[in-house]
Amino acid sequence: SLVMTSITAGLIYYALHHLFVRPMRRVTANLVAFHENPESTARIIEPSKRTDEIGLAERELSDMQRDLVSMLHQKSHLAALGLAVSKINHDLRNLLASSQLLSDQLASVPDPRVQRFAPKLMRSLERAIAFCQSTLSYGKAQEAPPDRRMVQVEPVVREVRESAGVGSDTSIEWINAIERGLTVDADPDQLFRVLLNLVRNAAQALESEKSDLGIARQIRFTGRREGAVTILEISDTGPGIPEKAKAHLFEAFQGSSRDGGTGLGLAIAAELIRAHGGQLNLVDGTIGATFRITIPDRAVELRSLRDARARA
Repeated sequence: SLVMTSITAGLIYYALHHLFVRPMRRVTANLVAFHENPESTARIIEPSKRTDEIGLAERELSDMQRDLVSMLHQKSHLAALGLAVSKINHDLRNLLASSQLLSDQLASVPDPRVQRFAPKLMRSLERAIAFCQSTLSYGKAQEAPPDRRMVQVEPVVREVRESAGVGSDTSIEWINAIERGLTVDADPDQLFRVLLNLVRNAAQALESEKSDLGIARQIRFTGRREGAVTILEISDTGPGIPEKAKAHLFEAFQGSSRDGGTGLGLAIAAELIRAHGGQLNLVDGTIGATFRITIPDRAVELRSLRDARARA
């Protein structure tokens, strides 16, 4: 009996040690090693082929570690980029201030062409200086809250077209299909940044398209009202968005569909539109790429409106 009991106890100990203790020690050692250097891909656990709960725990731990390593690498990239942008903004603001002084002197030149283009140059410089200043003031990734008011859409679109260089002397045809007198409840500077990003992306897509399929190079801008919601659409007849880029289209550093792109433009545009309570979406099933912006009007508090009318 003693011999049989000893043999049975030894077998049970060996089985428990082999099936549970050793795997748990392996997982524990991996957790300790991963904690020491969570950015190293060499510390990610290699899951076994077990089909029980321990095997499931190893596979889930491996997936979690891979996601964490990827996230940490991206955050390190963003931190380094943020520091570089802050340094660039500091010097760029000084250069833009000098350019603004020169543009002020240029505005006094009596030449008609200078008088026509100088105000546009001054507005662009003022917008760039204000943007650099806001970036340095906040010192963080979040955008400033939008200063919303009812804005005429057509003047903003006209300025976007001029800034993007899509004029009548280019090979790109511009089609304007905006409702007459269309307004949007938005921050004009942030709306300008969003539209400029989308129009520049469309122009670059058309310029990079080498194949001649008999399709005219066009950028179409439409705008309409549906109740208390303003809908703007920017479409082009370019090659469209690749399938692999659609999954992360509005994520920084991941949604670029062209060589040399960072994917920041669409990420910034989507963030600005969300701050307005709206959405920026890619419309499927169209020639080229079509982006739709929906911005709802702000809700009006009836009590404050009645008080304002009573005071009036």
